[in-house]
Amino acid sequence: MNLKTVTRGAVIAAMYVVLTVTPGLNAVSFSGLQFRISEMLMPLAAFDIAAVPGLWIGCMIANYLGSPFGWLDVTLGAGLTLASALVIRAIGSRWIGLAGLSAPVLFNAIGVSFIISMASPPEEGVLFWPTALTVGLGELGVMVVLAAPLFVMLKRNPEVIGLEQRL
Repeated sequence: MNLKTVTRGAVIAAMYVVLTVTPGLNAVSFSGLQFRISEMLMPLAAFDIAAVPGLWIGCMIANYLGSPFGWLDVTLGAGLTLASALVIRAIGSRWIGLAGLSAPVLFNAIGVSFIISMASPPEEGVLFWPTALTVGLGELGVMVVLAAPLFVMLKRNPEVIGLEQRL
């Protein structure tokens, strides 16, 4: 791994953190009704290997800084992002579309809902399946409204931000 790749990964991690914990955005990043704007960066994994560790580290830092669910979210939550990025990377940019972007929806609907239901105080009565529905719908919204257009733009013009497209 060369310095340019490490630098790209660090920039992606920083973007993920900023888009997650910035006041206003953080209000929709850490609850059962999630619309985590930073997840729009997931398509970057299809185009640039640096995005895989960048998204993972960015999620770990963001969860450390902002999640009310502690280390469970820092470790498992970031692990879900890593798994999603690896699936997207494996599929690549050839035919990813919404098929590839469904990995974050499925992983987060199940995994994040598990974290929220396990880490929430019992008196709050957080139930797994309703939380899975709301987290999944929020992630689907981000993937359709923000990530899919980003993917299409990068597919047509990867050189715009200097990505190394994997064909």
